[in-house]
Amino acid sequence: MKRMQKTYQTINFPPLTEEQKKELQALEEMPDEDIDYSDIPEQNGEGQFFYLSSLKLPQKDIHTKIDKDNLEWLKKDGAGYQKRLNLVIRWARLNGCPISQLV
Repeated sequence: MKRMQKTYQTINFPPLTEEQKKELQALEEMPDEDIDYSDIPEQNGEGQFFYLSSLKLPQKDIHTKIDKDNLEWLKKDGAGYQKRLNLVIRWARLNGCPISQLV
């Protein structure tokens, strides 16, 4: 049975106004210690990827081999190990993992 290819619509946000650009520039130049974080809830490690996880990103089926210990680690919390694998890879990518140095 042939699977239908899903298509996703991108969000075309309006361009930033000059006032918004100036505000972002001022924030970028502000020292970290001057930034008021009091209205931001504390991070407890959960939900870090809520936004990315909630997106329906296009996926590609592949076949690969994975070391048994890594697979057991991914499966230790039950169902959803493939999603966890994607999140681990995404975390590494977004946090600057030096992939070219891993081989």
